[in-house]
Amino acid sequence: MLRSMYSGVSGLKAHQNQMDVIGNNISNVNTTGFKAARVTFKEMLNQTISGASSPQGGRGGTNPKQIGLGVKVGSIDNDMGQGSLQSTGKMTDMAIQGNGFFILNDGDQNLYSRAGNMSFDEEGYLVNSANGNRVQGWIAEEDGTINETSMDNLEDITLDQTMDAAKTEKMVLDGNIDASKENELSLSQNKLTVEDTTNNTTDDVTVNLTKTDNFNQWGFELTAEDSSSTFDSNSGYISFDEEGNVTQVTEDMDGSGQDFTTDPPTIDISGTGDEVDLNMPDIDDNIGSTPLFEGAEDAAETVSADYTTNAKKTISTSVFDSQGYSHDVTMIAKKSADNVWTLNEDDVDVSNAENVSLSSGASHNINFDSDGKISSGQSLDLNFDPIGGSTVDQDINVNFSELSQFAGDMTAEVKNVDGYSQGQLKDFTMNDAGVIIGSYDNGYNKQLAQIGTAEFANPAGLKKTGDTMFTTSNNSGDPKVGPAGLGGRGLISSGTLEMSNVDLADQFTKMITSQRGFQANSKVITTSDEMLQGLVNIKR
Repeated sequence: MLRSMYSGVSGLKAHQNQMDVIGNNISNVNTTGFKAARVTFKEMLNQTISGASSPQGGRGGTNPKQIGLGVKVGSIDNDMGQGSLQSTGKMTDMAIQGNGFFILNDGDQNLYSRAGNMSFDEEGYLVNSANGNRVQGWIAEEDGTINETSMDNLEDITLDQTMDAAKTEKMVLDGNIDASKENELSLSQNKLTVEDTTNNTTDDVTVNLTKTDNFNQWGFELTAEDSSSTFDSNSGYISFDEEGNVTQVTEDMDGSGQDFTTDPPTIDISGTGDEVDLNMPDIDDNIGSTPLFEGAEDAAETVSADYTTNAKKTISTSVFDSQGYSHDVTMIAKKSADNVWTLNEDDVDVSNAENVSLSSGASHNINFDSDGKISSGQSLDLNFDPIGGSTVDQDINVNFSELSQFAGDMTAEVKNVDGYSQGQLKDFTMNDAGVIIGSYDNGYNKQLAQIGTAEFANPAGLKKTGDTMFTTSNNSGDPKVGPAGLGGRGLISSGTLEMSNVDLADQFTKMITSQRGFQANSKVITTSDEMLQGLVNIKR
């Protein structure tokens, strides 16, 4: 029998196999994540008629005489090239840009796929919507951290539907405190009548106030209407703390000279030689409730002053206790000296709370240097006991270190405060590392899980199992599992799907060559048959 006939038969079989692969590729042209295959042929065994001979005796050598015995399929390779991405707008649809595979579990083993058409099932697991295999990855801790991302701790992906309440532990302030702010002191009336009952004389005394360069210090000057009236001292200086309490009343700006709180200025009305005291407030008296000047005991009139606290900043925010109840915190920082702002315990209010206190004591000073930078008093602890369900004492660290003091807008406010009430999951997003971030109705976001990906040394060596899935083989190598974007693994694009990488133009071209190859091999068989027919006819 002619060897060519059997060669033609092998060619028919090989091209049939090639056509089967091409047909499968074309049928999956719209299959999500499908990877096209290709067929390569190789020559079958050769029959050696004569071997090669070496040159000798002045004659050249001869090559071996071999006749091939046909063709067979050498390999069917998977084309693992990237398919085009199609936007779907569905957040659970995912595509890997670059190398890598999604990891899914069918209940018995891990499978690998490029098809990212995922959805959540009735039990809340993220699954491949085509076959129900569960997507593998890592679940975040309660605080949103994902500590380990390895093959050993892969698990089914679910989303935490509720966020437990967390109490506030830190508060950070930011912005500027206006260095130019000054308090105001004004007189409700600036004249009083004084009387010398011994000599039955009276006089009107006018008080004039002038702001000095020192913080919360004013100068005063006394003028009598009767030019013959004289004072033992008709001018001095009065200073206050941030609350309007008197700190000193003296004859000189630096606090020296006559102390008017213990030795008030006097007036000799009309030069009679008898002196009448002009009484002034004592140390720690509040100027809002104590007259600035009052006459002698027999004089009914006084000079009162109005003190207005402008050099202050009110800062408000909300904090949460261990059960998620909200408490409104209001703090008022008041300027108490140049480059010094004081937070008094009485100026801190916490709603629905008791035993409010500061770790620094009754007051806390925030000091700034000459460059407007904070130099001391960077933080304190705010303590209070919630009223209501929570019995856990609250300690909140208040950080002032990011504050500045320049002459400008008063912008100081709470920049960041932790803690939150309980929340229900409203929505979620996914970043390119495959981290799923949940948005809760309490206004907070939290990392919930991370999608796992796997890369192989030889991804073309993976074995197809159906449903656009692959499993490992002896030639694929072991999976290298980790987050997307690391270790050679591509990034994840949510809201998109990777389409089939089948090239129709290429497949149709291969279809033509496969058809022609099949036809040519069939012609070999018919021609060999005709030759055999001629041999049979010799007997005739």
